Amino acid sequence: MNSLTDFIKCYENILETDVCSQIIKTNIDDFEKAYVHKGQIDFNTRRCYQKPLDLKFEKDIFNSVGKVLQKYNNEIPYLDTLKNNDTGYTHLLYKEQDKGEYKEHVDEAHFHQRTISCSFILNDNYEGGLFSFFQGSHQIKPIKGSAILFPSNFCFPHAVTPVTEGNRHAIITWIY
Repeated sequence: MNSLTDFIKCYENILETDVCSQIIKTNIDDFEKAYVHKGQIDFNTRRCYQKPLDLKFEKDIFNSVGKVLQKYNNEIPYLDTLKNNDTGYTHLLYKEQDKGEYKEHVDEAHFHQRTISCSFILNDNYEGGLFSFFQGSHQIKPIKGSAILFPSNFCFPHAVTPVTEGNRHAIITWIY
């Protein structure tokens, strides 16, 4: 490993694209404004909506988490992520009409000692919505069905850039 970006991985074809489409179609209602932390909503920092993943998709996501953690662990074995748990699954929606985004932040949390951040991308028919690390010096435009993993600590400040066209859907979880 030569730099921090070596710990940021984007894996394609992790979640089946038809499952991604079904999640989006099933989870279209009942989104609420996403909180920043500890239940606080700050729509200037995080213009996004959230809801728990529909239970009928939990097995698909759980299996995909296992698959992607195995890949990550094979590349970065000293993290030993395979013995850990996840925090559950949240469906995120970044709307074009709001220029949905999440300004630069880190994923550290006090209620769960997060180790790895994991985001599954459910669609790619939108503009903007890039994963942006280190004040924009490293950006990723993931495709439908891919997963992005990176350490959840202060060394990995990241953002989701404003969505300028279409709506961006993702499932997030953290490994602890």
